[in-house]
Amino acid sequence: MSQLDDIKDKFKSLYQQIAQKIQESSWFAQLQDRYQTLSPQGQKAVWVGGSLITVFIILFYPFSLLFQSQSSIAVFEDKRALIRELFRTYHESSARPQISMPPPIDNLRSSINSILTGSELLPEQNIGVIESSVEGQLIPKSLVSHVLQVKLAKLNLKQIVDIGTSILGLSDSVKMKDMTITANGQDSRYFDVTYMLYSLNVPEPTPEPPPEIEDKPKKGSKAKSKANGDKEDKKGSDE
Repeated sequence: MSQLDDIKDKFKSLYQQIAQKIQESSWFAQLQDRYQTLSPQGQKAVWVGGSLITVFIILFYPFSLLFQSQSSIAVFEDKRALIRELFRTYHESSARPQISMPPPIDNLRSSINSILTGSELLPEQNIGVIESSVEGQLIPKSLVSHVLQVKLAKLNLKQIVDIGTSILGLSDSVKMKDMTITANGQDSRYFDVTYMLYSLNVPEPTPEPPPEIEDKPKKGSKAKSKANGDKEDKKGSDE
């Protein structure tokens, strides 16, 4: 408690010294003379203005710290949200995508023929769905299970788009690598198109191991082991 009193005394003496120096200065004497020459309304206005300035000086520092802390909190929350978004994006990108197994080649060919039949093409328009091989180095051969070429002739642009969209909707594991469109040699109003379909080589998911089943002791063996225990306890007591 004595240390607190010493601090108070030091501040009080320091305040008195500063006040004495201010009162002894020439500019304070000039201000005091000007203040005394003012009217009562002017002196009141000076008191009010000085009080407001004093209050502003006293409150300026804590309010500036408050505004600075609020700005720091806003910056922190923005950075935290950005870091969370980066982590979420990282986890989503690193997660293994669930790709469905591609259909067998016969089923895929049958589905494509069903689409062509539903498009009501003429016999001369449907050239055929034939099996092909991997072309180029864009997709490694190890990632492709089989390749199909769908060749059609004398189609308009709407038919090309509709048939291509329907084929792409068959499976997520069947990708259209190329689509070649050329003008028909007999009628330039129509186009010949070749869809190159790649069926991806998706590995089969590893089956989960069956849950382990704990072997429960049979009732007979449990009763037998209990009887043997009772006999041993009885024999020990007789001895």
